[in-house]
Amino acid sequence: MRLLILIILIVIPLVATADCPRLAAARGVPAAPDQVWALATLNLWRLRDEHRHSKLDDPVSAMLLEARLNALADFIVVDLNAPHVLAFQEVENQIVLNRLAERLALLGYRYRSVLREGNDPSGMDVAVMYRSPVNIGSVGTLFSDQRLRGHALYSRPPLVVDIEAPLAARLVVVHWRSAKNLKKAQVYEKRQTQAALLANWVAAQRSPLIVAGDFNTTWGQGRFSASYRRFEQAGLLNTWAELPKKSRYSFRYRCQPQALDHIWVSPILKAFVNQVAVSRGHAGRYDSLYRSKGVSPVSDHDALVVYFTNPVAGG
Repeated sequence: MRLLILIILIVIPLVATADCPRLAAARGVPAAPDQVWALATLNLWRLRDEHRHSKLDDPVSAMLLEARLNALADFIVVDLNAPHVLAFQEVENQIVLNRLAERLALLGYRYRSVLREGNDPSGMDVAVMYRSPVNIGSVGTLFSDQRLRGHALYSRPPLVVDIEAPLAARLVVVHWRSAKNLKKAQVYEKRQTQAALLANWVAAQRSPLIVAGDFNTTWGQGRFSASYRRFEQAGLLNTWAELPKKSRYSFRYRCQPQALDHIWVSPILKAFVNQVAVSRGHAGRYDSLYRSKGVSPVSDHDALVVYFTNPVAGG
């Protein structure tokens, strides 16, 4: 019996962190053609700096941070073909974004960035990076003061930016509560409340909307999908519908594909969606991710990208 327990203790962690079998080969996404701009969403797998900012912070070494930033910049430029807008989740602060922007500038792409500190005890936030011809106006957050049972409803409040050009729309970047401990009533309630509050806000808007990020939910998976179904009632269109069914995933949970990352658009913007693509080479590569500490691959999520035609070009 002791031998069996020892084997279990050794083997299970190895299985849990092993790369999944029969994964799709790593590949990037197309470059945006003329008169088209691209928006990508990507979870950065807790991209943090080398300083301890809170009790729950887990800083990395300066050397590892440099390696991660360089690898991420290469991925953005080479594999994602430098999207004009990057919606990020799990980035620690503005300083990290600035350092990433420096590396992207060395590769020939000048990005600006916006981030607003949220309520996450470990310091994770959502953010936006953008480059020409995209221009951004006002920046704010949603529900940052909203409480649920004495705690912040949103650890990472949705970031709202007004895109002024080349297409006028409001972009909302989200990172909903994970499904960890989903069987607990308070976890299910928090996820449902987050979804309902944002869905009601969306339904009340008159401006064209793009809502992007890590929703930690998908369709067709019972209780886990409840918050997806609630948000679906907001009336936005899910751009995954533009891809073949077998391609509609950005994450692998126990090696099973899931579409946790979504980009939703107002019906009025559907005419400007030129194409949708998803990268491969991250989801399901658990062992590679943990062994490299986020250098190769740079995340546990694949990137979802939507390409929008300029209104002038589209007539």
